[in-house]
Amino acid sequence: MARDFDDDVPRRIQDANELISARQRDADERIYVVTTDLVIDAQEQLARRRRLDRIWRAGAAISWLSLLAAVIGTGIAWFTTGDPARFVVGDLICGGLLLMSLLALVGVHFAGRDVSTLQRLEAHLASAQESLWKQKVRNNPALGDRRKLYREEVTTAIEQYQVDSRKYRRIHNGLQTLIMIGSASTKSRPWTPARS
Repeated sequence: MARDFDDDVPRRIQDANELISARQRDADERIYVVTTDLVIDAQEQLARRRRLDRIWRAGAAISWLSLLAAVIGTGIAWFTTGDPARFVVGDLICGGLLLMSLLALVGVHFAGRDVSTLQRLEAHLASAQESLWKQKVRNNPALGDRRKLYREEVTTAIEQYQVDSRKYRRIHNGLQTLIMIGSASTKSRPWTPARS
């Protein structure tokens, strides 16, 4: 069969290849947008969980401290004067603080019911960031884009190291303070030579 010179197969193949590559770029762009949205959503949920956890810890600390202050204040008033009613104003203030902090704890409990645990959210965020990074790398980017990806990864690693550093610094400083208080509170005896 003779070839028809009006047939433009190479042009149609080229058009089809361009259409396929355009659709692939469009799909990759949509996947990138969806993955970016997943990362942003995971970051927002993690921030919300951390905020709820901070409120919970503060409410618990205030409730315990107000209860402790009320008991100690009433006990001191009772032992010193024999009349626990002398600390009524203090008891009312501590009771009000206790009630407000307990209401805050109940509010945080109900607000945090639909939010996952901190560990799950951190794992979800790490997974979403990993898939976003893979999506960026999949297209074999140019040198400038590779440098940007490297800087993003290094920035993330540095931020994580700084968070870990602050945590361990707090632990270290707390232990050092405990050691200094313990050593200062021990009774020191003067040195006496041993007798033979």
